[in-house]
Amino acid sequence: MHPILFRLGPLEIRSWGVLVLIGFIVGISYVAKRARTMGISTEKIWDFGFWVALSAIVGARIFYVLYHIPYFKEHPSEIIRFWEGGAVFFGGFLFALVVGIIYLVKNKKYLPFWPIADFASEALALGMFFGRWGCFFNGCCFGKETHLPWGVVFPPGSPAYEVMDSLHIHPSQLYESFANLILFFVLLKLEQKKPFDGFIFLFYMFFASLIRFLVDFTRYYEPENVFLLTINQWISIAIMVASLIMYFVLRKKRQAISL
Repeated sequence: MHPILFRLGPLEIRSWGVLVLIGFIVGISYVAKRARTMGISTEKIWDFGFWVALSAIVGARIFYVLYHIPYFKEHPSEIIRFWEGGAVFFGGFLFALVVGIIYLVKNKKYLPFWPIADFASEALALGMFFGRWGCFFNGCCFGKETHLPWGVVFPPGSPAYEVMDSLHIHPSQLYESFANLILFFVLLKLEQKKPFDGFIFLFYMFFASLIRFLVDFTRYYEPENVFLLTINQWISIAIMVASLIMYFVLRKKRQAISL
């Protein structure tokens, strides 16, 4: 585990922040490259990416703080120190989704909504590959105890060690990281024969949520289950259902246009 990559005087350069930043840069660059093939302005894509990335960081941090209110009441100065880690994926996802939709609707003259949403979904899957490695190096978002041969032990001083001590635990961060990398390549393959614009976006929404739903069975949480599942698992179910509904709506709309 390497939470701090290096120091520049009093400034600590943390692996979580660096890898999340790499994820955003790689993701936005990917969307810009794909959009260029459609004659879409690269400048517009980077502007879109900036606001989506910013909203994701803000949303993820707000949800994290809300999950840990007792701690931040005692340490209010740490609320803004997001670069040290401490983020809730679905908080960032929902904020980014809302801001992204608003931006695309306001700029529909320059940015076609569903094609950009498809590209952004592929980019998000790729970005999550890097982001979850940041969680692994930071020692956060860790798993439950396991006796499987690939169980990991985090060192003293890490968030995982504070809770799990020297127990072997699931590398839940890496499960989600590699699952998203596989999902990225699946999306690329589907892109070649997607039935309609928006299909990739909905496919991503469904399967990224399914990945999170399954990974959460291996993740450690303070007791917070609601009807046997975690809050994030219920959010995952809601997104999967919404994705299926949207799929049938868009498919029916496409069929109506084809008639």
